[in-house]
Amino acid sequence: MEVASVLRSMAEMLEMGHSATVRLTNETILIPATADVSCKYESGVETNEISIRVKWGLLSSTSQLIRQHSERVRDTLGNVYEVFIYGEPRLDGTWEGWLEFAPLSPGLSLLRTGRETTQPDLSALEYWATGLEPMYLAGAFQRAASVPEASSPS
Repeated sequence: MEVASVLRSMAEMLEMGHSATVRLTNETILIPATADVSCKYESGVETNEISIRVKWGLLSSTSQLIRQHSERVRDTLGNVYEVFIYGEPRLDGTWEGWLEFAPLSPGLSLLRTGRETTQPDLSALEYWATGLEPMYLAGAFQRAASVPEASSPS
């Protein structure tokens, strides 16, 4: 069966509030009506890619890298940090996001903010992450530096 037909059928069933059954190779997968389905399409000069994610059951507490910011942050001693925006789904279906600052110099700890935002879905969190300006990053870095046990990785 054509992939587009399978996806269209799955989407129609889930939109109507019904479970969907998908047959892949020699396996049949039952996807409950409560599944979280997201689709992302990226195109560029050298590549076109479609990414489809279907999740159900208990939500994983695994964080997801949303974006690596193009700006870097410098502390008062001149140490430079890369900026990463992470997120994860919450039980109510919304997404929360935070920032992590990874030092370029060895021996320094990773810094992490607390929750910086809650967005209605992954797309909204991705959009939020694209609008973070250098001044916001500097403030978030100060918040991360003042969080107790801020060096624990995601």
